[in-house]
Amino acid sequence: MRYEIQLPDNKSIKIRWMVMAYVRSGEIPPVTDADGSDVRVVWRALHAMADAKGMGADALTTIDVADCGAAYRFLMPLLVATPGTWLLTGTARLLQRPILPLVEVLRKIGAEIERVGDGWLIKGKTFRSVETRHAASLQRGKTDTVSDTGLSLTLDASQSSQMASALVLAAPLLNLRTLHLTTTDIPSLSYLRMTLALTRNWPVEIPGVEVPETQIGAPGDWSAALFWFAYARLHPENEYIISPLSLESIQGDSVIAEWFREMNVVVSCRDAMHCVSTTSCIEISAKPLEAPPQMVLDVRDNLDTVPVMSALAALLPADITFQNVRNLRYKESDRLQALADQLAPYAEIELSDNELRVKGKGEPIVAGAGLDTKHDHRLAMAFLLFPGAVLDDVECLRKSYPGLLEQM
Repeated sequence: MRYEIQLPDNKSIKIRWMVMAYVRSGEIPPVTDADGSDVRVVWRALHAMADAKGMGADALTTIDVADCGAAYRFLMPLLVATPGTWLLTGTARLLQRPILPLVEVLRKIGAEIERVGDGWLIKGKTFRSVETRHAASLQRGKTDTVSDTGLSLTLDASQSSQMASALVLAAPLLNLRTLHLTTTDIPSLSYLRMTLALTRNWPVEIPGVEVPETQIGAPGDWSAALFWFAYARLHPENEYIISPLSLESIQGDSVIAEWFREMNVVVSCRDAMHCVSTTSCIEISAKPLEAPPQMVLDVRDNLDTVPVMSALAALLPADITFQNVRNLRYKESDRLQALADQLAPYAEIELSDNELRVKGKGEPIVAGAGLDTKHDHRLAMAFLLFPGAVLDDVECLRKSYPGLLEQM
């Protein structure tokens, strides 16, 4: 059988475009029914910010970003640079996720940010170079400077590249020109490069981080496509046409095409003239495996791939070692521990501080297994690979792939 799969747009790119449009002109691009809940969270938050303009400095406006980490980090600098009083809040789990390095950098340029019981209280104001030169210089650290051409700041991005992306996206509002990073060990660096590629015409740079020349590519989400690559490997009797997707893509997770070629999956790109959509698509089909796959994957730039790839390792079976996984503990759930716990009946698990090994046992998988998603969309997507899986929460899939169950 041949199946045609329509992917959602990549939410990381769409959220960045939305924030950029708001920063440039105050415009808020529309959302569609196919957009995940993260995109909608950002859309609602930007509308709340726009509606609150002119209400007065003392009027408190609550910006609730639910469990969206991108909104949590991207909107904080925008709120700092928007006159008004703001409460940035979200779920209890979201408020536990790393953001303090971003807070500290913003405080150094004069931002008023206070941690309160249910979020962050922010007193926003307009930032201009003349103000920061005279008023903020005493508050900045030794590595931060200010000049007639703008700010130069230093950030610790070792816990999340989103904090660096947040400052880049807000650069025109903060008058930021140069952002120095204290480490080269940055998780999900491909997402920061994505931000720099999208803002390549903005007068801000990060020394040591190259702006990729790769085109944005078709808008389909490679993180969502991963599910179908894994599904195809488990169901070699079928062929799949996945759109809109292109091999030349700015998305870091497009590396999965090479991973699956190593697992004897044929991957080819078809142009728009021969696709089910108006843009390029990917055709995949799995050939028989001669032996259980053995792979070592450095996922520093591809952390979102680990849940699905771990489930696949258990089901094939395969022996896959994932390196540089530490930051998975800071996602919507502690994904490392959740995967170790949930996959233990089906695979040998070795978990250390920064490495996860999943070696499938090769035993028959009993259909209808009950699996705990921790209300995490990436875990839910991974566990749907299990035959007849019974998940405690499928609504969380709306965060990134609202149409997945219907397509299945």
